[in-house]
Amino acid sequence: MPIMLNEITDESLKEKDAIYNILKRWIVEGKLEPAEKISDLEIAKNFHVSRTPVREALKRLEAQKLIVMKPGKSTIVSEIETDNIEQWYQPMAALQQLAARIAASRMTPTHILCLKEINEKFRIAIEENRHLDSFECDREFHDYILRIAGNEYIIDFCNTLMIHIQRLEYKHFRIGGNLMQSVRDHQKMIQAFEIRDEFMAQQMMLNNWNMTVLSLRAILGQAEAAG
Repeated sequence: MPIMLNEITDESLKEKDAIYNILKRWIVEGKLEPAEKISDLEIAKNFHVSRTPVREALKRLEAQKLIVMKPGKSTIVSEIETDNIEQWYQPMAALQQLAARIAASRMTPTHILCLKEINEKFRIAIEENRHLDSFECDREFHDYILRIAGNEYIIDFCNTLMIHIQRLEYKHFRIGGNLMQSVRDHQKMIQAFEIRDEFMAQQMMLNNWNMTVLSLRAILGQAEAAG
């Protein structure tokens, strides 16, 4: 089991937040697949807790549209929507552009060094075909910029959108996608940050997200043609 519940000391976190976080990660990473049935009783037994905290965790997942709960019927993992990916990527790109512009004016040499180190880890993970690690490094890079920008509302909105974006990308970018282009996009962002060019930073951020959408559309198109 990825997280040992007995390592968490606070009882409320143990029974609600920990279960929620584990189930969310399993859905995002595809360990719980779309349309797969979820039993609150089975989960409660596996985690050695009552059904109450499990139901609370499931309600949070339902609110985020990660599962579908029907009274009197089974609870299932929601399907991954691919018909309108812009519903996630357009607001994400706009928020991340804003964060890049704000962060550009706050960058320090230490920040720049950290971004370079994260991007190098990202590059190595891609070259070694460590897919999950590469996704985590990409997320770490963007999260670091968000933290430098320091706007909690931007961070919260991005985190909500990222749940669905990562779910989509975990599934489809394992079979394709030019992830190395993201490394190059990150390098250009870092160059913009080094000279504190706010316009260039937000433009490079937009390019990065646009590239992701184009790659994803190509992969989805190939999958549709093959199927």
